[in-house]
Amino acid sequence: MSTSISRPVPQPERFGQLWWLPSGGLGNGIDDRAWAPILDVGADLVAPLLAALRIARVPAYAANVPATPSWRAARGHAAPRCRIWVGTSAHGRAEETLVAVLPSMTGSASRPGVGRRP
Repeated sequence: MSTSISRPVPQPERFGQLWWLPSGGLGNGIDDRAWAPILDVGADLVAPLLAALRIARVPAYAANVPATPSWRAARGHAAPRCRIWVGTSAHGRAEETLVAVLPSMTGSASRPGVGRRP
């Protein structure tokens, strides 16, 4: 039987604050000390969402994520291709911003029955 050994990363500050996020992503130019995933979206929404979060002074970063076969099969269509992370210091402001801007970006505000409670 083998056990995993946890070792601290020596001098984590040398990697910068985004070192553990997926490489090749796109940020909105605002940095934070810690990050949390908040939303998976299609690539077409990344730029407008990063811009909206920047206007709201929310640190944000987006990168491609692999689509899992089970996600596609369960929903009958392609999975979102990008994940948005936000700085944890502004997580509440990020949620408020996304609730405000997503309906107009996705067109759900104009669809009947969307957002209504029975």
